[in-house]
Amino acid sequence: MKKDKFAFLPTYPRTGSIHDYFGRKTIGDPLIASDLLRYYSNPVVAEHVDLDNLQAEPTQFFGPTNLITGPKEVRLDVPYIAHLRDAAWKSEVLMVFEHKSSPSQAIALQLGVQAMLSLYKRWTDAGRPASFQNFRVPITLMVLVYCGAEDWVNEISFQDIYKYIPEALRPFVPQFRLIVINLRKFNYDNLPGRPETQAVVETMKRAFDETLAEHLPGILSRFEAVQLDDRILELTGTIAWYSGCATVIEPQQVVEAVTNVIKGKKGVEMAQTIQRGIFQEGIAIGIAVGEARGAVLAFLRARFKSVPQDIEETVRSMTDLIALKSLAIHAETCESLDEFAEALK
Repeated sequence: MKKDKFAFLPTYPRTGSIHDYFGRKTIGDPLIASDLLRYYSNPVVAEHVDLDNLQAEPTQFFGPTNLITGPKEVRLDVPYIAHLRDAAWKSEVLMVFEHKSSPSQAIALQLGVQAMLSLYKRWTDAGRPASFQNFRVPITLMVLVYCGAEDWVNEISFQDIYKYIPEALRPFVPQFRLIVINLRKFNYDNLPGRPETQAVVETMKRAFDETLAEHLPGILSRFEAVQLDDRILELTGTIAWYSGCATVIEPQQVVEAVTNVIKGKKGVEMAQTIQRGIFQEGIAIGIAVGEARGAVLAFLRARFKSVPQDIEETVRSMTDLIALKSLAIHAETCESLDEFAEALK
């Protein structure tokens, strides 16, 4: 059977939102990651870290943990290794990226756990030396890339997770700050970095501004200034696929946007493949949403015998898969229907 040359569009895992999946996938490109650090984050990063030679680390898994949502594997989604610019101290720098499309108070805890597990694994792999004279611990930086519908994040530190810390104890409580890249702060007309970085950032922003469909041709036209190698072809397809999955857009708009940049038979083949991917993804998402709605209502009926009509109608009208999964947990653990109704608001 002939292999489809453009069958590179994956089905995203439904444990997170499609926005976060797109963010992780594009940040997984070292050139885009280096641009985000150089132009969109705190300038001290580019001053001290060699961003021209980012090395992508394999996704690291640290084994299952029993959370309320069931067995879940802790992992580093987008880790990179770089080195300091300092000629005397070419120390390794481990950078752990996380993309968020909605505010999360737990992000500092989440990234802190991931980073410490990665350092612990390195130490264990080195034989757990008692001295760090010959085993250099990588300098660890935690990077949050945020683009969502809500205003969020200026600075995030680990101690923010506590409601109160006595000042006398504060020096003894672990503390670190995240490097925050808030893409909402940047204007469309002045996006820095490579054309592909500009295209990714504009795509993320317009998805939440609900202007992605009309601007997709302009976003992809940024690639006219670069060589259409395999990397750019894949990125073009990923942006078009995400556009079709994340917003309401006519199939012909996607086809025209792709073929305007990628000419001839190659562009037609890619557009057709993207359309198949969007169609299949839409079916899969629809099935998953239906199953999640059913799970929420089934939990409520099993625990409270009947479900008020207003609650059932609200649940059946929901289309956000992540929100429905969260409600399923509430349905299984809430003390009363009134408590569940509060979670719906």
